[in-house]
Amino acid sequence: MSGPFARSVVLVPAHPWPLPAALGLACGIVARAGEVPGWGLLFLLPAVWPLRFLLLRPAIHGEVGALPARALLVVLLPLLFVTTGYLRFHQWDSLPDPLAGLREHESVLSGSSDGRLLTLDDPPGTRVAIAPSGSLLAGRVELRGTLVQAAGRRNPGGFDYHGYLRRRGVHGQVLVEEVLSVLPRAGPLDRLSAGVTRGLPPDAAALMEAMTLGVRDDLGELRDDFAAAGLAHVLALSGLHVGLLMAAAGWLLAPLGVLRYPLLLALDFGYMVLVGASPSVVRAAIMVGVVLLSLWAGAGRIEPWPALGVAALVTLVARPSWLFDISLQLSYGAVAGILLFALPLAKRLRGDPPLPWWHPRVSILGAGLTSVAAQGLTLPLVASSFGSLPLLSPLVNIAALPLASLLVPLGFIAGLLGLLALPLAGLLNSIIAPLAGLLLDMARVGAGMPALTWGEVEPVGFIYFLLALAALALAVNGALKLWRALLVVATAMLLSSATPAAHSTPEIIALDVGQGDSILLRFPGRIEVLVDAGGTPFSDYDTGSGTVLPALRALGIDELELVIATHADLDHIEGLVSVIRGIPVQLLAVGVSELERPIFAELMEAAEARNVPVRSLLRGERLGLGRAVLEVLNPPPRSYGASNDDSVALALYLSGVPRALLLGDISEVVERDLTPPEVDILIAPHHGSGSSTSTELLRAARPKEVIISVGRNGYGHPSASVLDRIESIGARVHVTREEGAVRLPLGP
Repeated sequence: MSGPFARSVVLVPAHPWPLPAALGLACGIVARAGEVPGWGLLFLLPAVWPLRFLLLRPAIHGEVGALPARALLVVLLPLLFVTTGYLRFHQWDSLPDPLAGLREHESVLSGSSDGRLLTLDDPPGTRVAIAPSGSLLAGRVELRGTLVQAAGRRNPGGFDYHGYLRRRGVHGQVLVEEVLSVLPRAGPLDRLSAGVTRGLPPDAAALMEAMTLGVRDDLGELRDDFAAAGLAHVLALSGLHVGLLMAAAGWLLAPLGVLRYPLLLALDFGYMVLVGASPSVVRAAIMVGVVLLSLWAGAGRIEPWPALGVAALVTLVARPSWLFDISLQLSYGAVAGILLFALPLAKRLRGDPPLPWWHPRVSILGAGLTSVAAQGLTLPLVASSFGSLPLLSPLVNIAALPLASLLVPLGFIAGLLGLLALPLAGLLNSIIAPLAGLLLDMARVGAGMPALTWGEVEPVGFIYFLLALAALALAVNGALKLWRALLVVATAMLLSSATPAAHSTPEIIALDVGQGDSILLRFPGRIEVLVDAGGTPFSDYDTGSGTVLPALRALGIDELELVIATHADLDHIEGLVSVIRGIPVQLLAVGVSELERPIFAELMEAAEARNVPVRSLLRGERLGLGRAVLEVLNPPPRSYGASNDDSVALALYLSGVPRALLLGDISEVVERDLTPPEVDILIAPHHGSGSSTSTELLRAARPKEVIISVGRNGYGHPSASVLDRIESIGARVHVTREEGAVRLPLGP
């Protein structure tokens, strides 16, 4: 194709301006999210000044224009992009809440369900997530339920579900109480799913649904296995899946010549709409679309950097909030890592003249390079978000990715065959089943390989990492001598080691475990003590593996010096079973032994299986932990005979000064038997029950801060009388149900 259209297509992708434009947008979005005033944007201009050479680089041979025009572009283009990002995020952040005033009230609702989201009839078009998952079929439904706001990030290492939904245009959750009527209706995804899963074993069916259609509802423990093996990207629809599908389609449609491009474009964006517009899928679809448009226009295959820039530019203009989505960050980071490191090194691997792609040096080492490069640039994101780094993940990926590359197009073909006749899909799935089983085995083996526990990375840690990475990227691309790059890397490592840890101050953290208790104590010398780990008596949710362990990993804790089980109630110690199994523990301390209660017996079995010594505590004992001392206030040698009143109660001293009281579930009967010291912090006993936290206790302890660990409950916790008593002594109240995890320093 020739003429003005072809020339214009060449100008946009061939010029690298989309990438710096997207970076300018990102600066503006970050500025608005950080509540920088509008006039403050002028101070961001120096941040994009280094991009001026890219912004002014000619699209074709020749000069851009006279010097005044160039100078004008240098000033105006960055300001334009930064301002656009600022205004777009402000516009998104200022959107009205369609559910304002409708939450927390049970009502009759109707709308269209796809099994995961409900699109309400009133307010029209408003989408909410369905809870519990699987409680509604796809189709027209009428139900009795309650609209609620999804939970935000409640604990260290926790997931901001509210932010995740809001960035996708979902305004909350509906808690389904009763389904009044349903008119089932299978959507296109359901019909494809029938072919994808036909005749497959449950695990293989869940795997293929996730890989081809993005349906991850039935993954269960497979999600953890793939994450632990460093293969989580195989389950989450990403650029890998879109690229594989489009490559297979392009090969099949090759005989059509130039006519294949409009068909491929339709498939590209149709697939994006079908599986849902997640950040990684949108990025891949736009990049593929730009390449296809360029080829269709006769402009040739464009360079990947401009294509990546176009994808980022379009995405951030359309969805500015996605900049803060981990899916977008990992997706763009992985592609940038491949472009910065894998491509230049792969060219050297192929040699001159280049070796064929199937040569072992190219195929095996190239796959390893690609895996390392894709994961290398995202290391701090992965470590900070997931709490661990699978050390042998690149090796697992070398074996698993070729298999995934085959399964993705095969699974989609099975889905298409299912639209014609399910037996045809079943026939193809008889071939897919052993291949999917092999990939599952790889994930399970990979999950058992060594992993490095890591905490949340501070902003300064990201800066050090990016400095080191930039130096290595310059060296790989021939712009910096290797010894100088290594010197920068060494300097960044030294600076990182010399920077004081964020958790160097002793602190007490009351984790939000709902209606339960889980208290973490952190002392100098990296000494950590966990008191209880919550539990869910009326649910199968495991607070130990789902809340407490992720929080410990996020805080950089790889071992607990002491774990204390206050008493055998489920809402206190159920989660400890998973904690004992999931992290090294030096000592487990308990109060009154209650082996007749199944959860206490299970905890003892877990401790025995992990070779964790167990010690019983009695009033008057003292546990020394470096500069900290825990004095046992309860239980007495002669049991009260009630589990709550036999709770382990502790007074915490740091450098000889009393700092906190942790009193389990004791009642005011036990409180009268105690002689507590005056402290800064009190963990209110029994979740703020009216039968605890007596006036006498508060007057004796005189706390400045009172923490009440409580969730949604029908017991009336915290009691209004308790709140009044705390207010009467002038202490400040922190309620985990309202604040999430409460973190307070242990000291002035």
